[in-house]
Amino acid sequence: MKNSQKTVKPLLLIGFLFFGFTSVSFADGGFWKVTGDLVNKDDAGSSFERSCPMANVKLRFKSRWLGGTGVGFNGPVTPFPWGPSWGEATTNGNGRFSETSYFFPDASRGRDILIEAWVRDSNFQHQWTAVTIVRQISGGTPHQQSGNIHTFDLGTIETNLFECPAGLGPGRRPNDDLPTIKPVKDDDKRREKKTIEPVPYGMGPNGKPGIDLEFTSVVVRHRDNQPNAPAERISWEVVVRNNGPLKYKGSGNCKTRVRMAVYIPELGTEREYFLTMTKPIAAGAEETFTSNSGNLGEISDANSDAYNVLFEIDPDNLILESNENNNEQSGIYTLATETFVTQ
Repeated sequence: MKNSQKTVKPLLLIGFLFFGFTSVSFADGGFWKVTGDLVNKDDAGSSFERSCPMANVKLRFKSRWLGGTGVGFNGPVTPFPWGPSWGEATTNGNGRFSETSYFFPDASRGRDILIEAWVRDSNFQHQWTAVTIVRQISGGTPHQQSGNIHTFDLGTIETNLFECPAGLGPGRRPNDDLPTIKPVKDDDKRREKKTIEPVPYGMGPNGKPGIDLEFTSVVVRHRDNQPNAPAERISWEVVVRNNGPLKYKGSGNCKTRVRMAVYIPELGTEREYFLTMTKPIAAGAEETFTSNSGNLGEISDANSDAYNVLFEIDPDNLILESNENNNEQSGIYTLATETFVTQ
């Protein structure tokens, strides 16, 4: 009797330990369910980027614990290996997927999730190819729980493994049983955005420039209507003729300006002023433009007797002209006599 009691006690202890640990394991365990949307991006980051949901793509899911394993006390940390696949899921017509894991003894422990796709490579061989790794998912990550099923929405999973269909509708092209990986070449270059520069205004109906702007006269004088202004304060006036058969409109994209530049010896540099030619000039006609903006000296005293002055039509090249070599006129303004002589 004593011997039988001695035999029963160890068995009870072993049974208690077994069922005790098992109950704790099942209490902390559960299933992970992941959902999301698979979207492909063609030419990601370029001006031709476009995205589309990837339908009927076979996916599989794996996971690994966080933390990795250390090599020595100060050595590098290597990640845990990926566990077996949970199973396979196929995206629906909108690229939506959903898959539930096998039973995790510790469902709250942090894990990385590997998502792979079953695709064809450039040699038309089927293979599992990594789509993305969703890192650091755990019981503390926002999720929904129903019983022991923890559902994590991974959101939009973006990839460039595939090509968006040529049409506007989602899904695969007809007669394609599986998506295909885009072949990658060493000399493959991203398409660059091509820009079309606007043609400067002035092109005639015959394909030739139809405007030709030219100075008829230019003049510099003491500031108009300001007899008490310092001598270096000036007004300047230009008369511009349109020698071409096309009208200069003076508005919209048919509008340009005149630049007046004067060299200031006391500064060792030039100062420039502008006026906008807002009056139209008919073919063969001319118009006068005047500006009261101009200062030949510094503060109130001009230190030079004479100043070199340059006038220029259309300095920004906004107007397409038949003759671009007659847009400048220079001269010298003498301060004491208030005279301007063209050169």
